[in-house]
Amino acid sequence: MDGQTGFVGRAGGRGFRLGVDEVSSVALAKSLNRAGRRMAIIHADPGWIAPVLDGSDGFWPKLVGELAHQGVEARVVRARSKPAETLAEPGANHIHMVMGDMPAYGANTLHIEQGYITGFWYLDEIGVFANSSLRLSQFCPERVHRGHAEYFFNGVTGWMLRNNVSKAPQPERMADLLDPAGAVVFTQEIEGLGPRSHFLTSEQMIRTAAEHDRAKLVYVKLHPRQSKAARRDLMAVVQDYQNVRVSEASVHDLIEKSRVIITQNSAAGFEALMQKKTVVTCAKSDYRHATLTAKNPGDLRDALDYGPDAMSDFAFEQYFYWFLGRNLLEEAKDSFAERAVARIREKAFL
Repeated sequence: MDGQTGFVGRAGGRGFRLGVDEVSSVALAKSLNRAGRRMAIIHADPGWIAPVLDGSDGFWPKLVGELAHQGVEARVVRARSKPAETLAEPGANHIHMVMGDMPAYGANTLHIEQGYITGFWYLDEIGVFANSSLRLSQFCPERVHRGHAEYFFNGVTGWMLRNNVSKAPQPERMADLLDPAGAVVFTQEIEGLGPRSHFLTSEQMIRTAAEHDRAKLVYVKLHPRQSKAARRDLMAVVQDYQNVRVSEASVHDLIEKSRVIITQNSAAGFEALMQKKTVVTCAKSDYRHATLTAKNPGDLRDALDYGPDAMSDFAFEQYFYWFLGRNLLEEAKDSFAERAVARIREKAFL
């Protein structure tokens, strides 16, 4: 067998191996192309290689089996490597599944990433997160069944808030120990990345919120992967204001105690929708439909003044169901693999 194998079972009665091998050389890639078999090629960035190989990612163990029933084997390759370029030659006609934030539109290509809520996955033609096709889509609440949406919303949000679940581990919930705040700013580590997606920097968000009403408390929670340099710079900004407080509290507590949630396009901003809070996104975002977008400090000041009134009648339940239930794939559902293969079939004429 070529490469390292991560076994996830066998297709019943067919003797078809369900595993994912790594294509680690150009020679092997050329050999697979010459074989004439159409394969699902997983282009994974370094952080996804090991989870795909050992079957711990939550996405592939189910999907590999369903693809096997369609006669399609899966292989994983390091994204943007020479073997990946070889496997992407048009004549090979493979199906390409890109894992990681590497947006691009291409024939037979789909993009995969775990969404803002653990257990829900993108399978998108353009990209993931701010680069997903959802940013270009329109949300029509009247087309979403309210009863179904409320059941879904209450189930997901109830479980996450009761159990203090977030994409990153959180401290124990102790909201009663927090003072009410006019806003909370959730920072990110996206400003040095290209291409640019943010309208306002973290410093601009903090300064605008702090100076808008110096009598109101503003919380700041730094991203868990904030670089030392960025952390140092933002702490220097915070020290300019007596009404700004850096907090390590649970994101759910900070959201609960804050009138307005300010972020560029973080998962914390999406999680704030679970508490039906006014969220201001200061970057391109694929959940923009449920937020107010601030492209400059003036927009942010207006949102701090009027945001809660503007969002008071927003259909949060329908939006949550539309975004997660309809457009993403929930790995816990029995229909997960079937829905995923249906999308692959539509895109790649499987």
